[in-house]
Amino acid sequence: MRSLGVTTRLAAALTAALLAGAAPAWAVPVTCGTGSGLAGQDVDITVSTADLAGLGVTSFQFQISYNANLVTAIDVLEAGTLPATAGWSDATFGVTTSGPTGRISVSHAGSTALSGAGALVRVRFTIDPAQLSATTATLTLQGFTFNEGTPPATTTNGSISIGTTPVITVSPASGEVIRGATLPFTVGGSVTNPVSWFTTDPAVATISASGLLTGVAPGSVKVFAVDAAARRDTTNGDVLVRGMGVTMGSGSVLVNQSINLPVTVTSLDGLGIRSGQISVQFDPARVTPTGVLIGFGTLLNGWGPTAFGVNGDLFTIDFVGSTDLVGAGTLCVVTFQAAGTSGSSALTVRQALFNETLPAKTTNGSVTVSPLPTITVAPDVQTLLVGQTRQYSVSGSVTNPVLWSVLDPTVASVSGSGLVTALKGGVTKVRAVDNVGAIDESQSLTVYDFQVTVATVTVPPGGATARVPLRVDRDLSALDIRSVQYTVLFDGTRITDARSIAAGLVSPWAPGGLVSLESPARVQVATAGTDPLGPGNDELHVLEFDVAPGVPAGTDIALSLSGFLCNEGSPSALPVNGVIRVRSGVDAPAQGPAAFGLAPCAPNPVRGQARFAFSLPAEAAAGDAVELALFDLAGRRVCTLARGPRPAGEHHVVWDGRSGSGAPVAPGLYLCRLTWRGRALERKVVVAR
Repeated sequence: MRSLGVTTRLAAALTAALLAGAAPAWAVPVTCGTGSGLAGQDVDITVSTADLAGLGVTSFQFQISYNANLVTAIDVLEAGTLPATAGWSDATFGVTTSGPTGRISVSHAGSTALSGAGALVRVRFTIDPAQLSATTATLTLQGFTFNEGTPPATTTNGSISIGTTPVITVSPASGEVIRGATLPFTVGGSVTNPVSWFTTDPAVATISASGLLTGVAPGSVKVFAVDAAARRDTTNGDVLVRGMGVTMGSGSVLVNQSINLPVTVTSLDGLGIRSGQISVQFDPARVTPTGVLIGFGTLLNGWGPTAFGVNGDLFTIDFVGSTDLVGAGTLCVVTFQAAGTSGSSALTVRQALFNETLPAKTTNGSVTVSPLPTITVAPDVQTLLVGQTRQYSVSGSVTNPVLWSVLDPTVASVSGSGLVTALKGGVTKVRAVDNVGAIDESQSLTVYDFQVTVATVTVPPGGATARVPLRVDRDLSALDIRSVQYTVLFDGTRITDARSIAAGLVSPWAPGGLVSLESPARVQVATAGTDPLGPGNDELHVLEFDVAPGVPAGTDIALSLSGFLCNEGSPSALPVNGVIRVRSGVDAPAQGPAAFGLAPCAPNPVRGQARFAFSLPAEAAAGDAVELALFDLAGRRVCTLARGPRPAGEHHVVWDGRSGSGAPVAPGLYLCRLTWRGRALERKVVVAR
């Protein structure tokens, strides 16, 4: 009741003011209302006034400005408002936008004055559909005017509260599937179950109530879902249904080897395929495509012409036929040659097009080029004499068969099983290559044409002279040796003098020598002749060494052979050092002219030839009979090595390993016996084969 009395007094005052020709002293409050909504929804905002009775309001106008990024004014509604009650016609309005600011201008007028309080108009706004998060859009009421200024008005702004919009999201946003194959879809977010699923073209793809899409025919669709709260979402991109799938195969290959990889397809039935082109990108640094195979077991076998080409890092397969290509499986096979370095190459299908209009769903492949396995040749370092053999082996990740070779076949030969035979002096390597190309070489194989050995001799203590021959292991007459030079190093504190003498195979050349007793003391020999060395015993040359009187018994004096050279390098000789042994007793040769001795057999065990050395004392007469013979352990004579008169001094006999009958003796233990003037010396001899 109070509010009515106030209104009556206001009306009376306003009437009196109008009769007096002056404006009222107070203003009519006008309010822009508030509202709320979600993205995409319409919100009606009421512009209302206080009681206008008796104020003679027959028109009004105003503007509302707002954030155009959040809301947009779209209409003005009059139903249920004061102007509608007064019988006014529709209001006029206009909407403008400048940058982020939107503005609606409203004008309204009628012949009947408005009466009472309430809604003047309702302005309808639409919330931006993209505004999913919560915020507030301010509505600023400006320039409100009654009757061009009378009565005056005061304004209150309004607002629209935008709430967080529940959304649903279809996933995946796009896809690709082969006809007959399936692709699952899901929906997330503020979902109210149940969800209904649809595709835009069921003739291309269908989708079940659980979101499982099935490809039907080549084409494209979009998938959308609607939940029980009418929220909906659709895929951003298309779901492509392909008529077929094409897969480039994958595999692994060793460097420098080749590999065949298939190109496979899903069923081509019912598509009327008469042609196709497939292009695949590769890494030329890893593999090189060399051709296409369309033999038995491939779909293109006997179907029609097939062309293969390579352009840079892309190879292309083109095929065409006069009948429909049907079936599924291996379309063709591509051959690749791996490079010499390991690594991987992607095989990326850039195009798979059938009938020039039907693209396929593609799956890429790859080739991994692996390093060759490691194999190892043994022995790594080997020394042989001409005629000797050595069995080589290979270990590691070996793929048989193995191909054996020698880098210099004039130095040595090798059999298919790795048995190396030394042929000529020189240095080479032995190589093995297995069936997948794994390779290894030995570090070195050194072959010598013959062996030269500084003899090991025994002398008594007290200052004896040692006669030391240099012996060779074979007949040198075929080697055309016309010069020899060498050095023998020794301990100058135990040897007081040394010299070379004209003895041995080089004696026809009248060899000389230069002796130095400086540290390290040495004998240096250089000799040559116009005729090559001829056949003879195993003594090449002879040196003499004077042992110091103070050297005690049991001392070994090393003699080191170095720098042995024939014909300035060829043929080559394997040097073997010797020793002067200072010992008490006479059971050894080379103890001077008064010794009766038999040296150990060399080599021992015997596998081929063997050498025997013996010495006769100075009292031996020219006609004294000497016998050197070989016996078995039962005392049976195996062969006679020497028989007859011999002068005083050293003597040498070479045995060929055969019995008196000419047959090779059996492996075992034998005794070599030297007899002279009723005295006998024996040495054990081991024969091995």
